[in-house]
Amino acid sequence: MDEEEYQKILKILYIIEKQEPGSPVNSDNLKLLLDMRYDELLSNLKYLKEEGYIELKEFYGDDFEANITPQGIKNLENMNEE
Repeated sequence: MDEEEYQKILKILYIIEKQEPGSPVNSDNLKLLLDMRYDELLSNLKYLKEEGYIELKEFYGDDFEANITPQGIKNLENMNEE
């Protein structure tokens, strides 16, 4: 896990939020877009959830949905200003 991976995840969720406000991104789409193993992706998402940057809904099996939060958007925008 590193800042680059977190930022990459947040950027994708941010882009999707801007295109389709309030629409969650499912696990299959995120795995495809990020080219990450499921366990690596889920670990990163759980960290981002703990930090308040995303909402994460886990379902039975390996399915989940994620959305960026206002705090996640602010964090991403601050990273891009640096």
